[in-house]
Amino acid sequence: MRRKQAPDSTPVPQNSFADRHRAARDAVLVSQRGRLIEAMVECVYRNGYSGTTLTDIVARARVSRSTFYEHFANKEDCFVEAVHTGVDMVAARITEELAQLAPDADAHARIESIVGTFCETVAAEPDFARLVLVESFMVNQTAVNYRDLAVDRFAELYRLFYHQARQADPALPEVSDELIALLPDAIGERTRRVIVSDGPSRVPELAPLFVHFVSTTLGLSA
Repeated sequence: MRRKQAPDSTPVPQNSFADRHRAARDAVLVSQRGRLIEAMVECVYRNGYSGTTLTDIVARARVSRSTFYEHFANKEDCFVEAVHTGVDMVAARITEELAQLAPDADAHARIESIVGTFCETVAAEPDFARLVLVESFMVNQTAVNYRDLAVDRFAELYRLFYHQARQADPALPEVSDELIALLPDAIGERTRRVIVSDGPSRVPELAPLFVHFVSTTLGLSA
């Protein structure tokens, strides 16, 4: 990510991506409900959804069954909320990293930020990444709907930055909203396959390819 420079070109001290991300995660999961969600995510990462029991979740969260039922109707309800949390976490991280860019950053720089943040967050949160991008398809439609919501958010951002770029340069080719919507679908599917085959830690290596894919499709130069 780009860093602001002081007048003497000495880097201005600021938190790293990892520090900002950890602070955001802790803020979301600090409550008792958050601990249950975190326990669900960690258990599913180790055992898969079908192999995770309510006993596993409450033991990991260090709460009683009665406490669990104060927050969730059942294991499936907790899982769906965990997917929702993961989707919101990615969205929040993207918003925060975009805010680090200069106000006049062009569309290509913003796309780099979106894609880079997504890939780095997948690697930083391997358990949430597997939950949202892999396990959600094996549970229920509500969980998939939250995953699809994340994809739609990406499409909206790409669409916004592309239209801003066209206003600045009308010579850019016209790209339909339907084609733009395919971009995050393709990136999400490739990410899912890499998570399954190689693990979430390999996803950041895909960021340059994803940026090139988006920029080329939208007719934006690097």
